Amino acid sequence: MAQKYLAHGAAVLWALAVLGLPGCSGTDGRVSVSGKVTLDGSPLEDGLINFRPASGTAANSAGGKITDGSYELPAGSGLKPGKYQVTVRAYRKTGKMVEDPQMGTIAERKEVKFKEAGSLEATVTDAGANTFDFQLTTAGGR
Repeated sequence: MAQKYLAHGAAVLWALAVLGLPGCSGTDGRVSVSGKVTLDGSPLEDGLINFRPASGTAANSAGGKITDGSYELPAGSGLKPGKYQVTVRAYRKTGKMVEDPQMGTIAERKEVKFKEAGSLEATVTDAGANTFDFQLTTAGGR
């Protein structure tokens, strides 16, 4: 019985050693991506960002939350190298409070439309910072 536990322990140690080898980080070739998003020259308070593979590109989609003008997708949930179409959804607080069935009383948010919608792109590489900043402008400024 002791041999069974030793064999099991050796198998676990081998698996851990293999996972620790360079290039075997469990990210499946994905890299981290980060950046800043401004709207009319100020950091975007609240929003969402999504990276979708450009037409003809074999890659994954990923996205995340933009908070105080910054976003970050860690390698574990990041992107594979390739060209991407980027979608940003921007929100501004209206100054009103509303009732949310799940969260109670919250600040009301309104989606903001901007000129660059649909024209944002990023090319992710396996070497490099993969930092993408986007400067957005509303149709009439603030």
